[in-house]
Amino acid sequence: MRIKTIKKSKDELKLEIEGEGHTFCNLLQNTLVEDRSVTNAGYDTPHPLTEKSIIYIKVKKDGNPRKVLERALKKINQRTDEFLSEFKKATGTK
Repeated sequence: MRIKTIKKSKDELKLEIEGEGHTFCNLLQNTLVEDRSVTNAGYDTPHPLTEKSIIYIKVKKDGNPRKVLERALKKINQRTDEFLSEFKKATGTK
């Protein structure tokens, strides 16, 4: 995975993510919009045959798009850990 900044301002962040498609970007977008400081979050996959996606985040005046992205990624990580733990309990594995 490679990430390239396309646009960065006080209230916006636009990143190109190489190596990710709809699966991860949809999860990230849905997690981003849970944050109250986000006014708009979305993604685009410009071409269906390449694994490059564009993530866009816009926040309220008092928000910080970089920090919002970090919070969303941490939340995804926590949910993944919780799911794995519950899965192990349900299947009786360690």
